[in-house]
Amino acid sequence: MSRLCFGHRSRMTARAVTRAFNARLRPLNLQITQYILLGVLAQGQDLSIAALADQLDLEPSALSRNLRLLQGRGLIEIAGGRGPKGLRQTVTPAGLALLEAGVPIWNAIQADLSRALEGQADAVRAALTKLEAAALSLDQPRS
Repeated sequence: MSRLCFGHRSRMTARAVTRAFNARLRPLNLQITQYILLGVLAQGQDLSIAALADQLDLEPSALSRNLRLLQGRGLIEIAGGRGPKGLRQTVTPAGLALLEAGVPIWNAIQADLSRALEGQADAVRAALTKLEAAALSLDQPRS
């Protein structure tokens, strides 16, 4: 039954993809969540913690934990405080260098996954997008 359950199968898939990315990013001492977070911060959008958590679809506590880890490694700087502006994060030169060092790794795993999907990568991405939209539509209150 579990192989037929969308919830179980999607969680298993997400975990497998996460493990694959984490294994490849290990030489940089980064996990996929942290690498994506660095990439978003490097875009310089000046987002509050709440907006950033919303954009990344992360729990604020998980986001805060990852931000502290990146800050502790000198990859980001955090400034500001409470209030309408809140905390703001910027990527340091070391963070930008690490982000850039990850690009070939990121590209390689994307290519490897596409190859492993035997020509079905676009169809899989489309199916995942449809599954996400379907699940989000079920999350809406029924009238």
